[in-house]
Amino acid sequence: MKRTNVVKLVVDKNIHEKLKELAIVTAKCWNEVNWLRMQQFKKGGRVDFTKTEKEVYEKYKHMLKVNAQQVARKNAEDWRSFFSLIEEKKEGKLPKWFKPRPPGYWKDKSGKYKLMIVVRNDRYEVDEGKRIIYLKDFKLALRF
Repeated sequence: MKRTNVVKLVVDKNIHEKLKELAIVTAKCWNEVNWLRMQQFKKGGRVDFTKTEKEVYEKYKHMLKVNAQQVARKNAEDWRSFFSLIEEKKEGKLPKWFKPRPPGYWKDKSGKYKLMIVVRNDRYEVDEGKRIIYLKDFKLALRF
């Protein structure tokens, strides 16, 4: 079962900057693994999810810890969905006007990163009584 916690954080400038830095590194990790897979796809070969995941994990593990692997896995989910849509299109299960597109990069048109932080389910704790989220790998306590 997937779980999404949506809360409004109450943070000071220092924590805001740390979160922004983490989100930018997360976006860079996503963009890099996506680029590697896009290159494999464009060459017409098989997309090697394991190799690209390991490559990106080794580069980003110092900053994102195990969450770098989660970013790569989320990207792999998007790629698998794209491949499923291609198959459905070939089988005529999709409308003629629909054209499957590969996963995009986490940047907007102005070049700014899409700011999100991916955290593995066992790497955070929510204390509802104290209204705090603990991000274990980043040693952050976020009030909400």
